[in-house]
Amino acid sequence: MQLTLGPVLFDWKREDLFGFYDEVKDMPVDRVYLGEVVCSKKNGLTLKDIENIGKKLEDADKKVIVSSLAVVSNEDELNLVRDIVQLPFSIEANDMSAFNIINPPLPPFSKGGMGGFEIIAGPHITTYNVPSIQFLQGIGVNRVVFPVELSRDAIEYNIQNTNIDGEVFAHGKVPLAFSWRCYTSREYGLNKDDCKHHCRLHPDGMILRTIEKEPLFTINGTSILSGLVYTLVEFIEDLKEIDVKALRISPQWQNTKDIVNIFRKRIDGEISGEEGMTMLKQTSQTGFCNGWYMGKAGKEYLAAPKKSICSVVAAASSLNIR
Repeated sequence: MQLTLGPVLFDWKREDLFGFYDEVKDMPVDRVYLGEVVCSKKNGLTLKDIENIGKKLEDADKKVIVSSLAVVSNEDELNLVRDIVQLPFSIEANDMSAFNIINPPLPPFSKGGMGGFEIIAGPHITTYNVPSIQFLQGIGVNRVVFPVELSRDAIEYNIQNTNIDGEVFAHGKVPLAFSWRCYTSREYGLNKDDCKHHCRLHPDGMILRTIEKEPLFTINGTSILSGLVYTLVEFIEDLKEIDVKALRISPQWQNTKDIVNIFRKRIDGEISGEEGMTMLKQTSQTGFCNGWYMGKAGKEYLAAPKKSICSVVAAASSLNIR
């Protein structure tokens, strides 16, 4: 099972992004997603910066993928997508417009870096069912990052019936919605056209709380994320069982390296789910959720069910283990 690092969803300064990706070179991840998903007005990295960072990550044996915007609403944003797909890396499409722009090279692959060129459907493409995945496979998609609200049973069914390489969002604040309007600018009495990059004052987003002071949502420019941190650290064995190929960690302002190391140890079987969860509690100030994975309310947190002795015996019998 691979471990991947998703694109940075927040508005970090250029020097902070360079420092972060210098650390990523030594993190035990297999794939790194670069690029801007949330807002085209962010100017943390230029296209040349992305290319240079990507090449350094490839030198560190990471597969590099560039992610496109989740919402394309004007010609400037469409031009950004056009520029992104010209970079010498594989592409994660987060808006259907990207599929009309991507022009896959013919074999032998002339771009795409390690492992050749891939087209990946990001978590903001509505790959909820088998027909949608089969359609995307027909236009060259190699991998799907399933929508965050999809349940475990739906993920299993879709993988079984399409043989698609499935990637699952496994840790981080969950992207819930995108808008043409900017929530952060509105909070500061501005509109999107008069952006002053107030997002940078909140490198993990602005927490929106209930009347009872419980975290509800996270405001991040034109996007809304969960107030709690979504994590599947206790479900690694189950994710392997349903043939998920990769788990995605979404970067946060602090402790990303620690989180990656915890998930790597879980994947490698060095620590248990309970141990992993205990370690993760040191990395979050708001608490955790994962209800969607088990088909429950998204804000809930559910521990992985422990297998009974009877189920273990039954599994052993089916394998003729004595």
